[in-house]
Amino acid sequence: MRRLAFIDVEGTLTEFEFWEEIANYVKNGEEIKSLLYKGLTGEVDWFESFKKRVGLIKGIDKETILRTSQKLVLSPQAKELVELLKSKGFLVVLVSGCFREVLEKTLTYTNADMLVSNRLIFKNGKVYGAYMLFRDKGEIVDRFMTERSFILAVGDGSNDIPMFKKADVSIALGNNKKAVEFADFNARNLDEAIKIVSEVLGSSLEGNAR
Repeated sequence: MRRLAFIDVEGTLTEFEFWEEIANYVKNGEEIKSLLYKGLTGEVDWFESFKKRVGLIKGIDKETILRTSQKLVLSPQAKELVELLKSKGFLVVLVSGCFREVLEKTLTYTNADMLVSNRLIFKNGKVYGAYMLFRDKGEIVDRFMTERSFILAVGDGSNDIPMFKKADVSIALGNNKKAVEFADFNARNLDEAIKIVSEVLGSSLEGNAR
């Protein structure tokens, strides 16, 4: 049985949020924050919200984009969670709607197996658009999943629900009502998520192995 863990990055492994940070550098910053909030809560379609946000940062220089990554700090628990899952035989995939250019160090820090995220397109050193690797996170699960797969999904927002729907076990961090509604477990923080993985996941895997 193949064991796959899909973990959201922003809001789950770190409090850093690219869109909130980049909003400080553009004239339409409040509009970006509003679109982000509406997308995370499910008030508007996440993909449509994302496309509008990309349009609002068009023309920003690459140096400014990369500067935002300096604010990205991952907690020790993020690495602990990944290490725990890998010790249980999971392939750990970090999934984010953010951009590879900003999140690259999350892969190195956590020692996860893979980072799946979107990429920005630059022209003459400025944001020109974005290369979209997926419309929703459920598509990423489908690309890895086989008939004999056990899926764990961890996230904090409404945009993580497509992962939750395809998972055997799903954990929602925080208090996003829609995310919690679709998850099997609700954890207040990463410490609780690690506890759930340690105490609950073992029996789930045993049951699926029979």
